[in-house]
Amino acid sequence: MKYKIVCMGALMLFSNSLWGQKAQMNLSIEKERLSYNVSYEGRSVIDSSPLGLNVDNVLLGQDVNITPVETKGQGGKCYEVKRKGTLSFYIDVREFDDGVAFRYRIPSEGPRCIYGEQTAFTFPASTRVWYASGPFQYGWIQAYQERTVDSLENELLAPPATFRLPDGTYAAITEANLFQYHGAVLWGEKENRVRVGYVENKGHLETGTITGIPASKYWHEVVKDVPWIVYPDSSLHEIRTPWRVLMLAKDLNGLVNNRIIAQVCDKPDQTLFPEGQHTSWIRPGRSVFTWLVEGQNRLSVANHKRYVDGASELGLQSVVVDDGWELWPETEPEGKSKTKWEYLSELVDYARNKQVDIWVWRPSSPRNGNKTDIGLNDPDERKDFMKKCAQAGVKGLKIDFFHTENLYTVNLMENILRDAAREHLMVIFHGVNKPTGDSYTYPNLLAKEAVRGLESVGGEDTWAPGPAWPYHNTVLPFTRWLAGPADYTPLNFRAFCPPSVTFTHQLASIYMFTSPMLIFAADMEDMLSCPGRKFIEEVPVVWDEHYALPESEIGQLAAIARRKGDVWYLSVLNGEQERKIELSLNFLPKGTYKMTVASDKGRKEIVVNEKKIRSFRPLTLTLMSGGGWLAKFEKVK
Repeated sequence: MKYKIVCMGALMLFSNSLWGQKAQMNLSIEKERLSYNVSYEGRSVIDSSPLGLNVDNVLLGQDVNITPVETKGQGGKCYEVKRKGTLSFYIDVREFDDGVAFRYRIPSEGPRCIYGEQTAFTFPASTRVWYASGPFQYGWIQAYQERTVDSLENELLAPPATFRLPDGTYAAITEANLFQYHGAVLWGEKENRVRVGYVENKGHLETGTITGIPASKYWHEVVKDVPWIVYPDSSLHEIRTPWRVLMLAKDLNGLVNNRIIAQVCDKPDQTLFPEGQHTSWIRPGRSVFTWLVEGQNRLSVANHKRYVDGASELGLQSVVVDDGWELWPETEPEGKSKTKWEYLSELVDYARNKQVDIWVWRPSSPRNGNKTDIGLNDPDERKDFMKKCAQAGVKGLKIDFFHTENLYTVNLMENILRDAAREHLMVIFHGVNKPTGDSYTYPNLLAKEAVRGLESVGGEDTWAPGPAWPYHNTVLPFTRWLAGPADYTPLNFRAFCPPSVTFTHQLASIYMFTSPMLIFAADMEDMLSCPGRKFIEEVPVVWDEHYALPESEIGQLAAIARRKGDVWYLSVLNGEQERKIELSLNFLPKGTYKMTVASDKGRKEIVVNEKKIRSFRPLTLTLMSGGGWLAKFEKVK
C-alpha cells in the first residue's frame, strides 16, 4: 500500500505554508513504513527513504498513519503520526529554497530509551560524497574521503557530509539545534543510503567515564547502537530531536551561502543576551596563542607579555593563554609567592594597558592520567572558576577535551555557555563535536574546533591521521565549514606549516578558514616580519558577503571571495596538482580597482604586489602544488 499526504484537506490546511519553495518534502506510507522523498526545483534528489525512531524498543515508523495538523503560525508543516497501540508523535517539516529540515517530537512525561533511528537519505546511484571518517569530528582524525554512495556500506560519515548528485546538484547533511539530545553521525548502508545513528566512545563505556578525553588507545574507538536515555523538556512535556538538515544547491556558491541552520535554531535567551549576537560584551576578534610556537619558555608569563606586545602592534584583539597557566606557581621564577590568579591578574593588567584582552584555557573535565587538571563538569567548580576569571578581567574561555557528543556532554556544553554568559565571558570549544547552530542560541560561543587543524601537523601517520594537507584544505570550505566556524588555528611558517603547502597558502588560509574568534598559530616574529603583514593586520572576522567562485572544485581548488564593507578579498588554496587557471572576477561591481596581491615565489617566500584591474576581466593564475594566492580589491573609480 502506498499513498502520499498531498490531499485537498492538506492543501487547504497549509495554504499559508511554504508550498512555493524550491525544495519540497513529501511524506508517505510504503509497505506499512513511514517514508519520505525530497524534490528540488522539480527534480527528485532524495528517493523514498525511511523515517522513524526506535523508542523503548518500539519502532515508531512502522504500522502508522499520518495526519497533517495545524502549526498555529509557527511556519512549516506538522504531521501527527499514530502507531497502533502505542503513543503518537509528531514530525515538523520546514521547506526552504535551498533545502529542508525536519525533526521528531515525542510527547512524554518521563524518560525514554533511544535504541536507534531509522531516518535515512537515499541518493541516486553514482552520487559522489565527501566526508570525514572521524567519529565525533573532534578534529584529530578527519580523514576526508571522496567516494560514491554505492560503496559506503558500514562507513561512518561525520556530519556535515557533502554530496554531488549525477545531475550536478549539491547536497549536504547535518543536524541543527542540538540540545538535550545525543549528537548524531551518519552510517553508510546498502542501496545508496546513509542513515542517522549514534556512537559512543569505547573508552567511556569500558571505564564508566561519561565525558572527556579517555586513554589514548581509545581516542578513535567507537561503538554504535548503544541504547541511551533521553528526558523530556519539563515545560513542554515532550522530547524533541535536533533538526535533520538537508542543504541543497545548484553550485558550490549556493552551498556555502546556505542559511537553514540559522533559521531553525532557537533564539537567544534575552535575560542572558539582551541584544542577541550584538550584546555589548560579545566582541569577535583576532587572537594569537603560544601553544604551537617554538621556544622553551613559550608558556611563561614573560612570553605571554611579549605576545601581548606583538598583538598590540598588529592590532589583534586578544591573546589566548593555553594549557599550563594554572601551574605558574610551580613554573614561574617567583614560584608560589603568587597564586595562579595573581599571576593571571598581572598579565590581564599588562594586556589591558595595551588594549589587548586575555582568554584562558581549561579542560572540560580532567584528562585521563592527568593529576593537575580541574574540570568544569562540577557545577560549583565551574561557577567559581568563571567568577574568578571575570574578577581577574579575563574576557573569554577556551574549553577543551569533550571528546564525545553524548547527552551528558551536550548538556555540559550548554551549562558552560549559560554560566559563562552570566559572567559576560565569551567561549570557544576545542576537542569537541561539530557545530549545530549552537552559536545562534548562545552567541557567546564564537567557534568550535571540530576540525583537523594545524596542531595536527606531524601526527598524520599516528595520532592524527588524515589526507594530504592540500587536499584536506580544499575540502574543508565545502564540508566542515557548512556547519559553522571552526578553531583551525591557521597560519604557521615553521614546524606546524605542512611541507606540502606553501607560505602563501598559509597566509591565504586566514581568509578561507573564517571564524569570529580567529586564533593565529604563528610565531610572533614571523607575523611581524611577514611580507604579507597587512593581510594579517586587517583580516575581518565578521563578513558581509561570501562568494564561492565557479572554478572551485572540492578537493582540488578552493577559491572564495568575501566582502567587508566596500572591500573585497579573494582567497585561493590549491590542491595537490599544479595548475594554470583563469578566475572570473564577476563578483566585483563594475569599475576599476587597486588589487593588492600576495603570491608564491618558491614554496617559502611570499611576494606582495599592486596593480590596477577592471572588473569582469578574468585573472590568469599559475599555482604550485599546495600553493596559494590572496588579493584585496579596493575600488578607485
